[in-house]
Amino acid sequence: MSSLYSIKKEENYLVMTISGDYSYADFIKYPKIIRNQCLTEKKYKILVNVIKVVKTEIPLVELFFLGEHVANVLRDHIKLALVWDGENHNRFLQKVATNRRALIRTFESDENAKVWLIHDREDEPFLDSTS
Repeated sequence: MSSLYSIKKEENYLVMTISGDYSYADFIKYPKIIRNQCLTEKKYKILVNVIKVVKTEIPLVELFFLGEHVANVLRDHIKLALVWDGENHNRFLQKVATNRRALIRTFESDENAKVWLIHDREDEPFLDSTS
């Protein structure tokens, strides 16, 4: 594996931190790891921080397949807040996943991600101050 991850429990959600080099082969496995850990801990919200992942230009086709896989594995079971300081086109993964009914949002900071993650009203828009 080119990347490493750790998962810790917070009161209402889990936090997964990923570091190292980006590898599609690693990242395609993370949705199942997330699902299994959430089911084990009986916590269905997770903050995934990938800020420490070494930046590379990720091809759009990989983001597309990752977004589809996130949706297929997590769909309406797990709420995922992704902290990623990548380019705007990296929100493409979020768009693909949400178009397939996954509950995922991308943020540039843990603070905004935590607010959205523990916010219970999904029908209200979240106003990100960095937008």
